Amino acid sequence: MENEVSVQTLQFLYSALLGVGLGVFYDVLRCVRSYVRKSRIITGIFDVIFWICAIFSLIAFILTCTDGRMRWYVLFGTFCGGFVYASAASEIVFKVMRGTAKALSKLLSLVTRPVYLMLRKLKNMGIDASKKALESSAKRRRKGKADKGGSKKKKKEKHSS
Repeated sequence: MENEVSVQTLQFLYSALLGVGLGVFYDVLRCVRSYVRKSRIITGIFDVIFWICAIFSLIAFILTCTDGRMRWYVLFGTFCGGFVYASAASEIVFKVMRGTAKALSKLLSLVTRPVYLMLRKLKNMGIDASKKALESSAKRRRKGKADKGGSKKKKKEKHSS
């Protein structure tokens, strides 16, 4: 009897850890969602992703830890773990994640900004070069038309004389 109670206690504690893990996963999705355009559809998609992952992780937990037998204390432990996490640590973890994401974004910007500026400069140089080439070809065409027109008049004058 003692062995069964200790096993059930461990299963309850592991399910509480599962609830904490699901809470952290929800905060990760919440952090990602904060960088995406706000709409009900996007929010719904992220909620569906969370619930699918939550259901599959709970099913996997039940299959591995309780030998496939549904135990109410496992569901209760998962709920308790998620509730304690949401009440005690969710906002702190979310702020840390947002700060980390902002810091990584700035670091990425520092790394990619010089490359972006160099590519932009090359593009502008290419556009300038192509504009110059177009302008010079237009000048040549205009000059050629002027030469052709002038040479026709000279030819007519020669034929008339």
